[in-house]
Amino acid sequence: MHFTRRVFLYISRKRGKTISLFLIIFIVAVFLVSCFSVLHASERLVEDIRTSIGAAFYIRANTEVSMNENGETEVKKNKVHITQKIVDEIMRIGEIKYCNPMNYGFAKSDAIHFIPGEKHTEESDMGKVTALRFSALAPGFTDETAVLTEGAHITETDGGKILISEQLAKANQLSVGDTLTLTHARFKESDGAYIDEISVKTAYVQVEVCGIYKLNKKDAAIKPTAGVAENEIYASLDVLNTLHESEVGVYTGEVDFYITDPARLESVTRNVRQMDSIDWTTHFIRTNDFQYSRMADRLSSLGDLMKILLLLVSVVSSAVLTLFLMMRMRGRMQEAGILLSVGISKREIVAGFLLEVLSVAALAWALSHIVSLGVTSFLGRSLFGGLQPNLLNDEILRAGMDGGIQMEQYLKLGGIETLFIYACQCVVVAVSTFVSSIAVVRLKPKDILSKMS
Repeated sequence: MHFTRRVFLYISRKRGKTISLFLIIFIVAVFLVSCFSVLHASERLVEDIRTSIGAAFYIRANTEVSMNENGETEVKKNKVHITQKIVDEIMRIGEIKYCNPMNYGFAKSDAIHFIPGEKHTEESDMGKVTALRFSALAPGFTDETAVLTEGAHITETDGGKILISEQLAKANQLSVGDTLTLTHARFKESDGAYIDEISVKTAYVQVEVCGIYKLNKKDAAIKPTAGVAENEIYASLDVLNTLHESEVGVYTGEVDFYITDPARLESVTRNVRQMDSIDWTTHFIRTNDFQYSRMADRLSSLGDLMKILLLLVSVVSSAVLTLFLMMRMRGRMQEAGILLSVGISKREIVAGFLLEVLSVAALAWALSHIVSLGVTSFLGRSLFGGLQPNLLNDEILRAGMDGGIQMEQYLKLGGIETLFIYACQCVVVAVSTFVSSIAVVRLKPKDILSKMS
């Protein structure tokens, strides 16, 4: 009888032993692939968090706050600003990837009836306009209180583009691609009523709705129509310029700078603070490393833990598999002695034992690959939690920060890496089989049979 036939007859008849061997190899394979996937994901995340998300610093003019006659707090319009010349000078410092200046204003439109707020009137029917280069980098989108649901974000190459909220779009039956005309407005409170200071309209701009966003957080505060969150319009910088509510190359709002390496954030901001062209008595700077330090430390610790687990699992599984095969072989010594006595070579006997183990292992590895996908996904969600980065690149700035790379892509192993893991397990199985077969190789048939008797 050919040894391959004996192998499959033994596997089919000794189901208990076959299932035990299958379970050992299956569990070890799932654990190894899952741990390796998590380790691989943590290393890629650390690299992407550092090189793709980077860090940011923000420069803004101090806002003048005072008390009016009624004891109410009033925020006065900034008289100081940052010019494009200063922005260009900061950009020349180096390592700055994106710059996102902002201007603010108000606008009205015959095509838009804004969501009514406190003391709503036809005159106060206006919305706040935030004009910027990259709408995806606006605070509402970076802190995920707002999410783009349709269309695309505004980038520095756009002109005459706006984003509006879902509520505003539904109320006015607007959709992506629609065009409308905006006119300037100036919000003011007078005698307990909200009015538009610009009574005669002289500036108009035609804009296109390039995207629609939804708010994830409800604002329970009572506000005038112009302050209702759903009424905020994000626009390209040229919109407020055309409405004469801002000047070209002059930014009265915040200017955000994004650098490529969080480790360089302190040195870059130190160089900016040394610039004489900025009056630091009227401006302030704040920094944000997007929690890189916390995330990097956590991922580094997680990676170290995975390395230790991989080492322990590899050593322990190899020892357990070898011990199991040795115990299995001890129960088959008589069979080996009989086979040797009828002239079957030791090489053929060991090859048969190896084929038995590899046949069971092949099935275990095939099923373990499927199961490990679910286990890895569960571990990724549990261990990484909110650490998924929104990569900062041109594609993401157009699609939106929520359109960033998915965690599953970090957890997926490449075909070569997966084959390498299973190849290493195959080597361990082969070595364990040979080690457990030493008694067959070393002893003669009569010695084996005499020991069994």
